Amino acid sequence: MLLAFLPLESFAGRYIELKTATATYRVELAQTPAARRRGLMMRNHLDRSSGMLLVYQQVDDHRIWMKNMLIPIRVYWIDSDARVVGTRRLEPWLEAPCPVYSVAGSSLYVLELSDHEHDLKPGDRIEGLSDL
Repeated sequence: MLLAFLPLESFAGRYIELKTATATYRVELAQTPAARRRGLMMRNHLDRSSGMLLVYQQVDDHRIWMKNMLIPIRVYWIDSDARVVGTRRLEPWLEAPCPVYSVAGSSLYVLELSDHEHDLKPGDRIEGLSDL
């Protein structure tokens, strides 16, 4: 029997740095359908300057859910010009059925951040998305 031992880093997702006018965030990328569905499920903590960026292949009405979430989050929908088109604060949801959430306006990315006040509002620009 052959056992392979991989460093813990092998299981971590890819991270990038995003900047706003007043803050810098280190976010994990969720680029596949499975990674986007899993999202931040079952995590019990999120640092103030960290989060997850759901990356889609095309601009659309992208919806998310809070299935199996343990913590509240702030969510920002971002268009193909790297501008915030909508935002929501969402609470954990452990019951079935689980509602889905979106905003008025199409997006290419969905940024999930910790449940702190972030200086981000519709119209604000996010730097670092052009590297994807």
